[in-house]
Amino acid sequence: MPVSCYLCIFLNVGLGETINKASGAMQKSANGADISDVSAFRNALQLGTAATRDVGADNASKLLDLDSFRSMMSGNGYIYIPCIATTGNPVKLMLQWGTVATQKGADAGYALPFAFPYAGLFATGNRGTSGYNAAMNVRIASRTHISIQNWSPSGEGTEDCCFIALGY
Repeated sequence: MPVSCYLCIFLNVGLGETINKASGAMQKSANGADISDVSAFRNALQLGTAATRDVGADNASKLLDLDSFRSMMSGNGYIYIPCIATTGNPVKLMLQWGTVATQKGADAGYALPFAFPYAGLFATGNRGTSGYNAAMNVRIASRTHISIQNWSPSGEGTEDCCFIALGY
């Protein structure tokens, strides 16, 4: 049977219009290269502006990937939170926590479990043991140390201070 006979069968059952439409359709093998208006296509899919951004953490126009959020979840731990500073430069805010054994009745410096890369901003803490209810003052001393003032009466032994420190 010649080709025209097959075509005739398609036309007789109403598939002629389908054949014409399919000839101008996008081809799977083109992998989207035959999309005439990419922006309109993206809008039709409601992808928004996220679809046009790169992934990374080195400037404000990029999307963050999970690799940008580093953490160590333990008794003495930390988490890095990526941010863009008001200058437009990327920074990583570091939140760390831990427990330090402090001398009773003393105001002393204690090493942080993890040094801040640039500077410490804020620290706070509280007594981590039961017993005497005296306060403990905690503050940033440097990018590597916090200062803890234990107001309990001086004496032998130590008391735990649980702290949270913020820096970058």
